Amino acid sequence: MKSSRERLFALIVGTVAVLVVGFFLYSWVAGQFDRRAKEIARLNTDIRKFERTGELGRTASRKIAQFEERSLPANPEVARTRYQTWLVNEMELAGLIEPDVRFVTAIGSDKDIFVKQSFSIEAIGTLPQVVELLHAFYAVDWSHRITRLTLRPVKDSKLLDITINVEALSLKRASRVDKLEPKPSQRLALDSRDKYYDAIVGRNLFGPRNNEPKISISGSLDVFLEREAELTIKWTDPDPLDQVYINLIQSAVPDAKLDPATGKFTWRPKEEGKFEFTVEGTDDGFPAKPSNREKFAITVRKQNSEPPKEIFDVAKFTMLTALLDLDGRGEVWLHVRPTGQMVTLHEGDRFEIGSVKGTVSTIGEYDFCFDFEGKRRKLAKGELLEQAKVIGEIPQIASPARSVGAEADVNAKPADKAS
Repeated sequence: MKSSRERLFALIVGTVAVLVVGFFLYSWVAGQFDRRAKEIARLNTDIRKFERTGELGRTASRKIAQFEERSLPANPEVARTRYQTWLVNEMELAGLIEPDVRFVTAIGSDKDIFVKQSFSIEAIGTLPQVVELLHAFYAVDWSHRITRLTLRPVKDSKLLDITINVEALSLKRASRVDKLEPKPSQRLALDSRDKYYDAIVGRNLFGPRNNEPKISISGSLDVFLEREAELTIKWTDPDPLDQVYINLIQSAVPDAKLDPATGKFTWRPKEEGKFEFTVEGTDDGFPAKPSNREKFAITVRKQNSEPPKEIFDVAKFTMLTALLDLDGRGEVWLHVRPTGQMVTLHEGDRFEIGSVKGTVSTIGEYDFCFDFEGKRRKLAKGELLEQAKVIGEIPQIASPARSVGAEADVNAKPADKAS
């Protein structure tokens, strides 16, 4: 019985000893595997770091190569002279006034890898000229940048006081040693200069909204053959600083001339007939605005020939629009709507409008009377000329009709006023 218990106890102690030894043996083996796994993971991490470092090094090498390609000439003095000359040329091409480019300073790196040079630009110009200069600046692929841009409006003008600070780099290992060669840039978001004009000049942050100009025509519209035909296209613009330029956008003859600045139209006709023209004005505001279009016709005939017959009677479309009392002297305003002419008449004036050829007899507050075809007729305000009512015969004793200069003749001069 005793030996049986001893054997059981010995078996239990042996089993426990085996389990303890197995546990420590397993822990040691597992620890070895864990350390090996961690070492493998560390080595893999180091490998990835080395690969990433290598890739960063290759990327940096490519960037350095790009910087060297975009660098100004490696010689800082040569780079300074060539770059400063380029800035002045671009400012002159943009049309800026009093361009001034000054070298400010040059700062080198610790190991003389590069030299950074600073320049100051001052000039006076318009907003479109600023856009022109900036487009030229960013259109070349050089290592330069604008660090500051200041635009101050000049009082009572469209000009801006311009100040720009620029930095440019010269790398020691630049591919260009003594030349500054322009290279197209990929930094511009828009593909044309005109789109930048629309985006920047079209909004014009430095002035009020631009208003459209108006043009009108004055001068003779009937000329004799081989005589000079002259007209003046006049313009008005609500913006006092705007200049309007007149353009002949449609012409019946190729040799007609129009001065854009003065609006003077000249032409020497070489054949008879009726010739039509269309003109339009455009101001120099920001953005530029076109004016209304005006059409006019010039009738050319021989000096001894009869005037051409009217296609239609303009008297049917001529309205009495106003009756004025100017210091006791009456004045009549007749609007010839087909031509846009405003004819002004006083008592005693003779006039010819279409089929109506008469003499003003009296001017009242709401109507006026005139003599035509042996009858005295009355026309009220707002009525058409052909609607004038016959009120009786012309009195036998009447004041002699007086002629003030030339007769008011809309058949020949639809844009003139009777004096």
